[in-house]
Amino acid sequence: MNRAITNFDQKILDSIHKYSLELLSDTGIRFPSEKALGIFREHDFRTDGEMVFFQEKDIQTALDTVPSVFTIKARNPEKDIRIGGDSYMMAPGYGPPFIIEPSGEKRNALLDDVHKFCKLVQTSKYLDFNSSIVVQPTEVPQETAHLDILLATLLMTDKPIMGSSSSEIAARDSLKLAEMVWDNTDEPVMISLVDSLSPLQYAAEMVDSLMVFAKAGQPLIVHSSCSLGSTGPITIAGSLVISNATTLAGICLAQLINPGTPIVYGLGGSPTEMKTGGYVNASPEDAKHTAIVTALGRYYNIPCRSQGALTESFCLDYQAGMESAMMLTTAALSGANLSLHACGTYGSMLGMSYEKFIADEDLCGAVKKLMQPVEFTDDAFAMDMIKELGTSGNYLMEMHTLKRCRSEFFIPDLNIRTIHNKWLEMEPRDNVERAANILVKRFAEYEKPEIDPDIEKRLVQYVNQRKGM
Repeated sequence: MNRAITNFDQKILDSIHKYSLELLSDTGIRFPSEKALGIFREHDFRTDGEMVFFQEKDIQTALDTVPSVFTIKARNPEKDIRIGGDSYMMAPGYGPPFIIEPSGEKRNALLDDVHKFCKLVQTSKYLDFNSSIVVQPTEVPQETAHLDILLATLLMTDKPIMGSSSSEIAARDSLKLAEMVWDNTDEPVMISLVDSLSPLQYAAEMVDSLMVFAKAGQPLIVHSSCSLGSTGPITIAGSLVISNATTLAGICLAQLINPGTPIVYGLGGSPTEMKTGGYVNASPEDAKHTAIVTALGRYYNIPCRSQGALTESFCLDYQAGMESAMMLTTAALSGANLSLHACGTYGSMLGMSYEKFIADEDLCGAVKKLMQPVEFTDDAFAMDMIKELGTSGNYLMEMHTLKRCRSEFFIPDLNIRTIHNKWLEMEPRDNVERAANILVKRFAEYEKPEIDPDIEKRLVQYVNQRKGM
C-alpha cells in the first residue's frame, strides 16, 4: 500500500542523494569521539581531526546491510511491534521538561508525572510504545534520571520501550535493565533515538550511545534536522541535503560497528522565525519535511520516522488541533513507520499536557482508522441485502448493520457528536473539562501489568545501587 501524498520524481531523490554524497566526501561530518574516529580509521576512512569523510561505496555498503523490516519485543509478547513495511507505530511526547496546566501556567515536570504518563501509555488504545523521556523529571539528579524513567516504564507498562541515549552510561544501563527482563539482548527489545547537531555533526554523547546500542544490535532512530535559515539553509532543498548527509553518516557508523543493526531513518526541518530568531514548530515546511522523509526512507529501503502531533500552541485551541492534525495526518498518509510526539506536546515540544494527551489520542485513533484499507469483500458489498431492501432505505435493524455497528466506524472518546440542542445541554462541553474527566477515569482503571516479582526486585535493586541508595 502506497501512502505517499507527495510523489517525487526519481531525479529529485537522486539529486538529494548525489548532493548529500558530495557533502560527505568534500566537507565531511564531525564526530567528536576518539572511539568513533578509531572505528572509521580502522576501515580506512579519511579523517581530519574530528571530521570524517565518506565515499559513495561506504554509504552504499552500509545501506545494503540495514533491514527493511524488524520486530521489537515487548514485555508482553502480544504487544510486540513490527517496524517497516506498511506499519505505523506511535509513541507519546519525548523530552519536555515542563507540564502545561489547563490554566496555561507552566511548571517543572516531576517523577510523578512520568508515572502518570506511563499509566496513560499502558491504557492507551492507540499508542504502541513509550518514549524514553516522556517528560524530563526535574527534582531528581539529571545524571540518574534515566534510571527512574526506565524503571517506571518497565514496571508500569508492558509495551515496547525506548532505551536512553542521554549518555554512554545511560545506554549501558538501558541494556543492563533489559537483560534482566528478557535474559539477553540478542533480539531487538528497545529502540533508541540518536539526534545529530546541525550543521553536519553529532554530539559526543549521541555518538557514544549509538556505538553502545549498535554493538548490542539494538535498533536506532538516526535523526537529523536543522532550523531553516539559522542552523541550516533557509530552503527545504538545502535543508534536506545537509540533514540527509548527516543521517547517512550516522547510519554508516552503526553498520560499521555491527552490520545489520536495525535502523529507522529520520530527517526533519523547521523554519526560523525571522523576527525573533526562534524555532517554529508544526509549520507547513515541517509537514513537507515529514512527507519527503518518507520518500527518502523508501528510496533507501529503510523504515522511517516522523514527528507527531506537534503544535506551537500552549492550550487546547483551534491552533493546537489544526497543527497537530496537519503533522500527524501528513506522516500517516505519506507512509511514516514511526512517530514520536504523537500525544501530549505543546509549544515546540517543550511542554506536555495531560488534556492534550487525551485529545491527541482521538487524533491518533482517527488517523489509524483513516489508514485502514477499505474492505471490498462480498460481505462488504452486501449485494443481497441491497437488492432485498430496494428503495426502502431502512438498513438500521438489518443483521449486517448490527454485526458491524461497533467496529465499522471510528468512535472518538473526547470529540462531541450530537445535535445543537443536546450540545447546549451538555455538562461539561468544554474539551479541557471533558478531557479532565476522562483522565480521572483512566487513572482509576489503570492496573499495573504483571511482572515476575524476582525480576522486579532485581530491577529496583540495580536502579537503587546505581543511584547510591
